[in-house]
Amino acid sequence: MRRMGLPSSPASLCFLVVLLASLPSFLLLVRGDDPYRFYTWNITFGDIYPLGVKQEGILINGQFPGPQIDAVTNDNIIVNVFNNLPVPFLLSW
Repeated sequence: MRRMGLPSSPASLCFLVVLLASLPSFLLLVRGDDPYRFYTWNITFGDIYPLGVKQEGILINGQFPGPQIDAVTNDNIIVNVFNNLPVPFLLSW
């Protein structure tokens, strides 16, 4: 009857040593991105030309339309909004 324990043959023992020695390197290869996406938005008025006609519009970081949010499923989006308008500003999506 064979007892359970360490491998008895040199080849099995060598394989076990190589496997255990390479395990930390495999763990270093598995990396996940930070699930948080941070954005800072400064809201201002500025000139926009949506149809080729100049008009005053709301800009986010000096852009119209606003900046693109790069995220994937299950990312947490954190947006710090600084309202530099002389009136209240509501943002929803």
